[in-house]
Amino acid sequence: MNRALLRLRPGYLVLALTLFAAAAVGGTGAILISRARAAAVGAVLERDSLLVHQRAHLLSTELTRLVSEMGRLSRLAEVDLADGNMEPEKRVLRIARRDSALFSAAIAILDAQGQVLWSEPQGIRPRVAGAGLVRRAHDLRGPFLELTVGELIAAAPIAGYGAIVGTVGPERGHDLFGEALREAIREEGELSLVTPSGQTGDVAIFSDGRPEPSELRLGQEGQEWQRDGAGVLHLVTEAAVPGTPLSLRMVIPARLVDREVAGPLRTLEAIVGGALLLALLGGALLALGIHRLERAEVEVQKSRELAAMGKTAAAIAHEVKNSLNGLSVALDLLASGRAAPEAARAVHSQARSEVARLRDVAEDLTLFAAPPRLALADADLDALCAQAAAACTELARDCGARVETDLSSGARLPADPGKLVSALVNLVRNGLEAMGPGAFGEPLGARPAPRERRLTLATRREGSQAVVTVSDTGAGIPAEVRARLFEPFVTTKRTGTGLGLAICRRVVEAHGGTVSAADREGGGTRVTVVLPGAAARAPAARERTAT
Repeated sequence: MNRALLRLRPGYLVLALTLFAAAAVGGTGAILISRARAAAVGAVLERDSLLVHQRAHLLSTELTRLVSEMGRLSRLAEVDLADGNMEPEKRVLRIARRDSALFSAAIAILDAQGQVLWSEPQGIRPRVAGAGLVRRAHDLRGPFLELTVGELIAAAPIAGYGAIVGTVGPERGHDLFGEALREAIREEGELSLVTPSGQTGDVAIFSDGRPEPSELRLGQEGQEWQRDGAGVLHLVTEAAVPGTPLSLRMVIPARLVDREVAGPLRTLEAIVGGALLLALLGGALLALGIHRLERAEVEVQKSRELAAMGKTAAAIAHEVKNSLNGLSVALDLLASGRAAPEAARAVHSQARSEVARLRDVAEDLTLFAAPPRLALADADLDALCAQAAAACTELARDCGARVETDLSSGARLPADPGKLVSALVNLVRNGLEAMGPGAFGEPLGARPAPRERRLTLATRREGSQAVVTVSDTGAGIPAEVRARLFEPFVTTKRTGTGLGLAICRRVVEAHGGTVSAADREGGGTRVTVVLPGAAARAPAARERTAT
């Protein structure tokens, strides 16, 4: 994982992951909704196309029977129109129309000039010129269909020179389209019979009762989206009526399709919205919880640091007080003039030792207060470790411990020799003091129990890195301070400021390295320092000593 991501505060990281999850849920939900909507719209389009084609085939049968019926009625009306006596024919046609369940068209008998001689219901007249209908009927010598704006006409010639005409207008045209199509348009679309070429006009038979047909048309079988003159989008579906020169057309506004599709999608939209809300809410609650935990952790850490600072201040005050007491006694003794020369020299030496001790405490505080400034030079790591071991010879004797060195890295690296030696001395001193008086819980001043007290200082190379290990056989690191061992003001000793290991870590990290501590197999502690940039020096005899 990217280190920059790992450095983010957990609360911000959770918030970022929550936003990512919300975006993923929202994007996935949008894709699902889009695909579901496309599928639902496709299903509506396929259904409407099937309805129109099915009704076109059924309408073909009905219109064929209508034309056939008009032919039959024309044969019943074979009369000599010149005699002026229409009563027998009228009775026959009334009975024929009453017994015919095929259609509810109005019927009229026209003479040769196209004038209405009789109609049922009374007063019905075709919207087109009657003379043209009579002439066309006799030219075709049989029944035919004609479509004009607002009316569907079926005409047949009457023997002699007249014609019988049946008309279907908007007020009687609903039965032509059927219940399924009228349900599909829901009184917002339109249904009509049209001529494929559109040249002879449309019959204005609509389920919504609009006075004139829409200008939208395909002129052929098919289905497509079109916009009317006002820019409103419509779905236009046409299917040819077999055996006739007509097509069945259905026009539905796009908003009607959207309304029909929206219902089934509401559940999916609710699910996606709920998932998105849960993702945001859950992430926000988790981020809030982590933020509060972080604040609590910061407060706890501050409390620990204050407690550690209090202990350190007390330790520093104790160290300074002891040194000041010793200095005061030494100054009083020297000022009295009663001390023998030998005793005066001893008192003077002790006073200088106390001053050096105070200087060490001050130096620790100064080193911790500011990051170390390195004066880099080419340094021999094995020589620096040998110097650190030699500086602790007297302390090792006081602790009854043996120091062993295994300096075999042969590494040279850019380092500040003085600061790096001080850090190594600090690690060695801590290891020795972990085996000294009182380290295993015995009272101070008591005779130490017989046990192995050995410190090993070793070096080795691992590729371009140099590794220094300081191992002791002491009591080990208490579990409660193991994770905070290199933090400031943390100490396991009865005396001390708790800054030694913290300063050591600062020096090692300033050199680009790392320092860590772990339990040593068999008891004790092993501290490991890893320094980069190691290069091999000239071969030399393996250095292994014990003191």
